Amino acid sequence: MIDIHTHILHNCDDGSDCLELSIEHITNMIDKGVTDIVLTPHYMNSYVQTDAKVIDKQFKKLSEATADLKINLYKGGEIFLNPGVEDKIDKELCIGDTSYILVETNMSEFTPDIYEILFQLVRRGLRPILAHPERYNYIMNEPDIAEDFLHRNVYLQVNAGSILGFYGHKIAKTAWYLINNGFAHFIASDNHCKIDEYILPAAIEAIRDNIDDYTAELLTKINPQKMLNNEKIKYFYLKKQLIERKGFFEKILRKI
Repeated sequence: MIDIHTHILHNCDDGSDCLELSIEHITNMIDKGVTDIVLTPHYMNSYVQTDAKVIDKQFKKLSEATADLKINLYKGGEIFLNPGVEDKIDKELCIGDTSYILVETNMSEFTPDIYEILFQLVRRGLRPILAHPERYNYIMNEPDIAEDFLHRNVYLQVNAGSILGFYGHKIAKTAWYLINNGFAHFIASDNHCKIDEYILPAAIEAIRDNIDDYTAELLTKINPQKMLNNEKIKYFYLKKQLIERKGFFEKILRKI
């Protein structure tokens, strides 16, 4: 499996606070079957101000310390969509050597001009991935808003903890709605190194049990690998069909 959203890079944000803790979590992830980890410390958040040069420095240290481990590490960032941030994003904040970038907004309300900011990012050839959409109030209250992001060439990444109910029932319900309707492109841990358990495998099993093996593979292996290869990923991978049953029309989602 591939984890595209983590806060394991040490001494950068509210995630790992030391190199030793980072190595401990990476070792545990390898034992659980992770082959690739994207390190995405917060960038320009309201409470965390991480400089791109600091991210680069810490990434080099961690890469050297884990050189003998069977893991591929990729540098990135979780970019807070403040107005004007589109003018400050450079290649160093993209995931690895790709055009993909992980972004986030306020939990309570969307950043002013969020659609314009995302438009400017897409216009410059970048491929935004919106982190944990299921946790935003607007989407929780109206889940179909998520589909609008896909029409705007924005991918969506759901948190493993949301699927497992770690953030409450409403967020879990929203997460499953996004997955069942084909609005999610990635599942990731958003690991902040605060608990010992690595939860992505449990989320994968939940998807296998509730949907199917293919969806679990698509969101944690197939799409993430395409991202790392800088390949384009389908924004819409399910098609909607209306069938009539006992006088009522029912929406059916099928893989395409």
